[in-house]
Amino acid sequence: MKSCLLACLLVSTFSFGWSQSQMAPKKSLTAIRIQEQITPDANLDEAAWQTAPEATDFLFFWPTPGRPSTQRTVVKVIYDDFALYIGAYCYDTQPDSIFHRITKRDELENSDFFAVVIDTYRDGQNAVQFGVSPDNVQFDSKFSLANANGNNGNNDGEDPAWDAVWQSSARITADGWVAELVIPYNALRFPKKEKQEWGVNFYRAIKRHGENDSWNEIKADISGTLAQTGILTGIENIKSPLRLSATPFIAGYADNIYNQPGAGWNYPWSVGLDVKYGINEAFTLDATIIPDFGQVRSDQQVLNLSPFEVQFQENRPFFTEGTELFNKGGLFYSRRIGANSQLLNATKISGRTQKGLGIGIFNALEEAKVITETDEETGAQVRTPISPLTNNNILVLDQNLKNNSSITFINTNVMRSGAVLDANVSGLLFNLKNKAQSYGLNGKVVVSNRIAPENKESGYTVVLSGAKTSGNFLWGSDFVLESDRYNPNDLGLLFSPNEVSHVFWINYNRYKPWWKLNNYWSSLWMFNGALYQPFGQWTETSFGFNFGGNTRNFQNFGFNSNVSPWGENDYFEPRTNDFKTYYHLPARLNMYAWYNSDNRKRLTFYLEGGTRIFKEDGRIGSSFYTGIRWRASDKFTLGLNAGSELSNNNIGGLWSWDIHEDATGYEALPENPVVLGRRNIVGLSNSANVTYSFNTRMNLTLYARHYWQKAEYDRFFSLNDEGQLVESPYTGATASGTPLNDIAVNFFNIDLVYTWRFAPGSDILVVYKNGVNHADFGPEVRRGYWYHVGRLPNYEGSNSLSVKILYFLDFETIKKNGFQI
Repeated sequence: MKSCLLACLLVSTFSFGWSQSQMAPKKSLTAIRIQEQITPDANLDEAAWQTAPEATDFLFFWPTPGRPSTQRTVVKVIYDDFALYIGAYCYDTQPDSIFHRITKRDELENSDFFAVVIDTYRDGQNAVQFGVSPDNVQFDSKFSLANANGNNGNNDGEDPAWDAVWQSSARITADGWVAELVIPYNALRFPKKEKQEWGVNFYRAIKRHGENDSWNEIKADISGTLAQTGILTGIENIKSPLRLSATPFIAGYADNIYNQPGAGWNYPWSVGLDVKYGINEAFTLDATIIPDFGQVRSDQQVLNLSPFEVQFQENRPFFTEGTELFNKGGLFYSRRIGANSQLLNATKISGRTQKGLGIGIFNALEEAKVITETDEETGAQVRTPISPLTNNNILVLDQNLKNNSSITFINTNVMRSGAVLDANVSGLLFNLKNKAQSYGLNGKVVVSNRIAPENKESGYTVVLSGAKTSGNFLWGSDFVLESDRYNPNDLGLLFSPNEVSHVFWINYNRYKPWWKLNNYWSSLWMFNGALYQPFGQWTETSFGFNFGGNTRNFQNFGFNSNVSPWGENDYFEPRTNDFKTYYHLPARLNMYAWYNSDNRKRLTFYLEGGTRIFKEDGRIGSSFYTGIRWRASDKFTLGLNAGSELSNNNIGGLWSWDIHEDATGYEALPENPVVLGRRNIVGLSNSANVTYSFNTRMNLTLYARHYWQKAEYDRFFSLNDEGQLVESPYTGATASGTPLNDIAVNFFNIDLVYTWRFAPGSDILVVYKNGVNHADFGPEVRRGYWYHVGRLPNYEGSNSLSVKILYFLDFETIKKNGFQI
């Protein structure tokens, strides 16, 4: 039956049309060299602007690709020995209706904007973006196909965390608005040659129309926008300047812990330095020395009842900026760095040669962590090592090929001092595309080695994916093989090894308006999974359907569903790690839907939720989330979010340390027992996000979140050889009936951040944080939500008030203008 279904899907795939879109002809714009000084004031009244060639005739790229823009846009480019100057006149027949808001840098929200994307090597794989709003709110980002996900769609791997120091000005006029951008060459990397020829595209958003325009036409049914840029010519005899900058900082804290042992205040402080040095015109060294990340946003903690670790978002700037090379292949999970001890320093060198070879070197050193305790009997000081001195290293060689293709070698290495575990992972990746960008083939082969004094553990993975990537009909297939001993987790993140899986999918996307929709997408897919060892042991077969779109009123919606008609053999939930014991989940159906209202409105909202239904009496799960965003003024925004999760008769395994010796029935358990519990899980979460911008350089942000979830157990089981539940003697309760495995968590965080950019690249931050991380066990768990909320002031927690001052020093600017504060 399974083979028949797969065959039907394959046959249906090849019955569709094979028509291909062709990329639009590339427009060309000539930049003019100037001698006079340009003042970025958004007036464009210098003589050089009057004679520079124009880029005009913008076209929609969303929501109706190819149509002429509703408003005229004129862009000119000039340059000198120090910078590239871009002037944009965004004409508007209704200037009083231009959407504009004063917001935090890089967070435009609901505003018109103008932007330029520059691909200095014209490789169609890497680029940088600079943009402004009518209120001169700056935003910039970096694009790299190394960060792109999947084979289809205009996903160019944008990294909005990338920040450069550049100048701009913007103002609203009687017939539209004007933007003037000054991009110094130290914000760009470009080849060392006399005549430059760069890929470039200009973008404009007209929010009241829900309109996004581009100068060079972008066809939505061709994968990727970087390959669809125009050409900027005329730039000659420019040299990469001395790209040397430093950002020293000093930070002071007033930290307090309360309602726990050792409560009280302490007042640490730190100094450090971030350095950026342009080794040559293409390669840059970034280093952070004695970094301080105490002011980044708090993690969103959750109750983790799964057999896998929780993946947290990276919020530390050094690890979010300019890491596109190191992220290739998914072998680098930056939260490993500094997770258990103080990070002493981190350095990254990256760039690309004229022949398209990208080279990346990353190194981070963590200090040894030792705790000192007093022996109660002797009074002696006892030092206990927690983690050794650790060096983390990554090497990447990424060669661009024709047709925006590439081949990559990556190696990650973790070395720990002393006779402890070291690790090494090496991978070869490839991403191949045809000239028309209509088909893609990519894959990787990775080998992991973990080396201890007395043994060595090696494993490997092979991944191969092929897809049709342009047109309305898209299809593809993905194959994954992971050996049982493949383990990249010393510096990477892998949840479940020992897998052989195959996915086949087919999409139909409509990019132009139809009926009441601007566009829509749909997909069908099939997944089949098995074990690598014992090889071919079936785990799951599932089928899915997805549909979503955007209405002519700019409302977004989507629906996802999947079914596992034969259930699943789960080898991870029993927590044995032997790949012999498994729990057979019954057949299940998952459904999820979401809706977003028109984002152009001052008040917007979203709804999303789903259900999971099992072929088992009383076993069901559901989730629901909702929220609003209210743009009360051009400076103030309020966001509120709430969510709930419910799972009745959920089955989950217990780790060995969660099996309590004082529970009745414990003595009847075998050695190394497998125990699973039937539990009811309920959770509620809510958050608030408030921002107020005093001006484009000064803002205040408040983020507050409360998360509560509990699990109550009522029965416990072991497993038979067919993965079915059988009654366990373990009860999870004392003789008096006190539950021991029930758990409830309360996580509450406040992050209040004041930011003032008092000079280019220089900031003063004042941050207040408050955090409560509390877990209850036993009878307290049976109480309700409001009981736990009411006890938040009594739970153990911490708060902190800190001030951090960062000052950006650019040595080329100092050499030219002298030192200025």
